[in-house]
Amino acid sequence: MIRTVIRTVFLDRDGTLNAEVGFVRSPDQLRVLPGALQALRRLCAAGRRVVVVTNQSGIARGLYSEADLARVHGRLHAELGGLVAAFLHCPHHPDGGFGYGGACDCRKPGAGLLHQARELLGVDFAGAALVGDSARDLLMAQGLPIATVYVHSGKPPPQELETLAAAGFTPDHEAADLGAAVDWLLARP
Repeated sequence: MIRTVIRTVFLDRDGTLNAEVGFVRSPDQLRVLPGALQALRRLCAAGRRVVVVTNQSGIARGLYSEADLARVHGRLHAELGGLVAAFLHCPHHPDGGFGYGGACDCRKPGAGLLHQARELLGVDFAGAALVGDSARDLLMAQGLPIATVYVHSGKPPPQELETLAAAGFTPDHEAADLGAAVDWLLARP
């Protein structure tokens, strides 16, 4: 039996897929970035699986609930044409409460969400990629065989790139936005 490996692209949410507006507490605050749907269509047409990985410490801070987040992700899933295979999130914050405080391995820059994807979805890191707009997004892939793309569509690039440099981490590629990141990803062997 021949096993087909589906290449996975991990995407950060805020600043990569939707506008960075602070804590998105309800679906009406969600603003999908221009070109995001088209970029996902291209990835999926090329046989890539899309998995969103996102820190959601607003849950630990009591700003919104897991149910609120599920509604936000339901709306995002619909606006993105149902092309996202999974939404994985970390609800924790070191200073948080509501049952979500303390240390965890899933809060970015930890790699816990990537390992969850491997266990839950059978993700093979070989050939995988991660796209994000912050240093902590990309640092989660440190030490793993995952290509990284930094996009300039969210947090201020000078600060994030400085943080990456201080950590001794250089992204495999930089792109203006998700569409440009997908151009680069699909041009790779």
